[in-house]
Amino acid sequence: MSRITRPSGRVVLVAAVLLLAAHRGSPAAQSAAPASQATCVFSNPAFAGKCTETAPVAQGSTPAQACEAILQCLNSVDCLKTYCQATTIRTGWKLESSK
Repeated sequence: MSRITRPSGRVVLVAAVLLLAAHRGSPAAQSAAPASQATCVFSNPAFAGKCTETAPVAQGSTPAQACEAILQCLNSVDCLKTYCQATTIRTGWKLESSK
């Protein structure tokens, strides 16, 4: 019969150190610069008040371009994403500001 033995404390410690070192070297573990966020304000005559959403700004892009993607969705009946308190209004949206 084979006998199962427990690893010694030293073996467990070495394994833990190696695992931690491998994790720290992984790209996911390295801290990346926080992504820029755009604050987008939209209006629609059929919507009560203003709608404010945030969108990630891709590198080399502008806040206006990030907000434009949301605006296209808000004005498309084919878009399934939810914005502006999950409104079902899908026409007549305007981008008021993007910062």
